[in-house]
Amino acid sequence: MNWTEARKWCQTHFTDLVVIQSDKENAYIASLLPTKDSSPYYWIGITKKQINETWSWVGNNSTWVGNTSWAENEPNNNLSAEFCVEMYVNSRNNHGKWNDEKCANKKYAVCYKAQCNQTSCVNGMCWETINSTTCLCYPGYEGDKCQTGVECPPLSAPENGDFNCSGGVTHKFNTTCHFKCHPGFIINGSSDVTCETNRIWSDPQPVSVKCPPLSQPANGSHSCSTESQIFNSTCHFKCHLGFFMIGSSTVTCAANGDWTGPRPICESNCLQFKYFAVLEISIRKKNDFILEAMYLPRRGSHFTIWLAGSKQEFEISATVSCS
Repeated sequence: MNWTEARKWCQTHFTDLVVIQSDKENAYIASLLPTKDSSPYYWIGITKKQINETWSWVGNNSTWVGNTSWAENEPNNNLSAEFCVEMYVNSRNNHGKWNDEKCANKKYAVCYKAQCNQTSCVNGMCWETINSTTCLCYPGYEGDKCQTGVECPPLSAPENGDFNCSGGVTHKFNTTCHFKCHPGFIINGSSDVTCETNRIWSDPQPVSVKCPPLSQPANGSHSCSTESQIFNSTCHFKCHLGFFMIGSSTVTCAANGDWTGPRPICESNCLQFKYFAVLEISIRKKNDFILEAMYLPRRGSHFTIWLAGSKQEFEISATVSCS
């Protein structure tokens, strides 16, 4: 039979022309064949279509040829268009070696019957070996039949939230877990994570947004819209009588877990006043007159106080350090 006829015969009665994937397999097959000291020898299932193409095996398109598979000085394409391969089975040094031949020449066929079937490997490719099979698992699977998905580390519910997974209690490859927060909380991070082939989740486990606790400012107080300082919580600050505020009186917990501004400071109202167009006086702590205010009046504003029983008008000119 020529090479094409030999392949058809193998496909009809078995699976295909033999496919060899290692030196061990090659030696094993050569040991099974009857010794012949002259042609015709045996077709095997490796071929190519053009002179510059790579040799490849039928069925799996493998390009394995081994380091010592060819007979001496082969392949040589001696007669041109030698695009098929025979195996020598003579008793000399070339026993089990390969020779490229014209595909139209007549040889015997070496066939194989597949051991792999549709159930051999659940999530992988079945690889034929001598009297056995091996499963080459697809990424994300393991086991002798590639039947088990790789598993990612267990997840836990975030504080003030919960989650559920498509795989139930298992966290195997391709499992997706969805996180959500309780009312009043927001997720910081992706709400969905998936177990990937490297046994790592696609994103870090999300957490509920919560800002750092705030303390009362010295000489002041604050109140917040919620007891737990979570996303969108607002805290309002005010200073005690006799102190003014530096900074914003209101801060809000932002989605990044930080407050929209720093905690304000309450400073003492120690002001220097300039008598309107005539008199210049200073009002300081522990002096005769103390201006008590919840905030620092703007420079240039006017106010009225009574001095020694007479009404006096003052203009604020500057602040001074308290002593």
